[in-house]
Amino acid sequence: MTDNKQDELAIQRFVEYIQIKTVQPEPDYDSALKFLKNYAQELGLEYRTIKLDQDRHAAVLTWLSPSSTEKSILLNSHVDVVPVFEEHWIVPPFSGEIRDGKIYGRGTQDMKCVGIQYLEAIRRLKTAKYEPKRTIHCLFVPDEEIGGERGMKQLLTLDEFKDLNVGFVLDEGLASESDVFQVYYGDRACVWIEIIVKGNTGHGSRLIENTAAEKAQFLLNEMLKYRTDEKERLKKGQTADKPLQLGEITTINLTKLDGGVQINVVPDQYTLAFDCRIKPNGYDAFKQFLNDLIKRIPKNNDEEVTLVYKQDSGPLLLTDIENSSWWLDSFKRGCEEMKCKLNWTVFPAGTDSRFLRNVGYPAIGFSPMINTPVLLHDHNEYLAKDVFLHGIDIYIRLIENLTNEPKFNV
Repeated sequence: MTDNKQDELAIQRFVEYIQIKTVQPEPDYDSALKFLKNYAQELGLEYRTIKLDQDRHAAVLTWLSPSSTEKSILLNSHVDVVPVFEEHWIVPPFSGEIRDGKIYGRGTQDMKCVGIQYLEAIRRLKTAKYEPKRTIHCLFVPDEEIGGERGMKQLLTLDEFKDLNVGFVLDEGLASESDVFQVYYGDRACVWIEIIVKGNTGHGSRLIENTAAEKAQFLLNEMLKYRTDEKERLKKGQTADKPLQLGEITTINLTKLDGGVQINVVPDQYTLAFDCRIKPNGYDAFKQFLNDLIKRIPKNNDEEVTLVYKQDSGPLLLTDIENSSWWLDSFKRGCEEMKCKLNWTVFPAGTDSRFLRNVGYPAIGFSPMINTPVLLHDHNEYLAKDVFLHGIDIYIRLIENLTNEPKFNV
């Protein structure tokens, strides 16, 4: 098959994958699994599914190596995508329409591109008669976009996953607007909280003591002060020799504020919701800040303030990139051979890699998209054809380096 034919086929498969509506909250996983099963047969890969619960399965497409004692590499991607607001799109969001060299559709960046790039890299390696010296597993998991509780987190508890004998994981990253590839060795811890403050109610014309609004004001001032301080620290850190990056600070955002029943009635309670993303090694200190803050809110009794954790990732481990290892050396060598400029950093949000790292698997987040606006979860998400195809070439080189002449077992 000529290079042009291979490129056309890769784009065709990418478009077909985009057209499967694996959109939350009702993703069409059955169609995606059928697509992946056919893909595996086309490439001569072993195919199996792992049951997570009654409605959820993970798909594993495997290229076996005779060197079965070596740790395998896992190429991970998630199948689901986030919802769309169709009225804001210039093309139907699940069409995969190509305009001006750009492939449009939900999931083009997050992260159907990567799943297809893995498989198309394998196609080309197989065509070249390459023989990997480590087994390669391409994993397609559900529900990453809604937290991964019924996806990767559940999968890691199963013997079927442990039997994959994984030694290293490649997972998703982000696009880069410059010519520098972003490489992620950790995720920020995630804490989503609701704080309910209660107080006295009455007529809106009176100056009532001990209102919920006064507690909400104190709380909001303190949380936004923390936010401002971190924002200033980021700004100052960007002028240093080693610039501070978003993944290395803690961010706080007020995302919901609920309360009140009528304009002339003083509310007896407010609920404030905050999305907090915690810098590496800052989890315990931030939790202490929250506990101290709750104690400092002016109140008559403890029942007037309630802190509810809607999601709490706990402290998250980082992948060790300071010490030499077979996978780190291989990854770096592959990137050097492809002349990729790298920026190693912490992912500002959360990916499935956090679950993998916390149970001991080294994982790197990497999506080969440079000179590309970051459009994950945005309207008119797209990926340029040449960026998509270049990513396949990069994965070919990475897979070669990660599965060629292993020096030792780990």
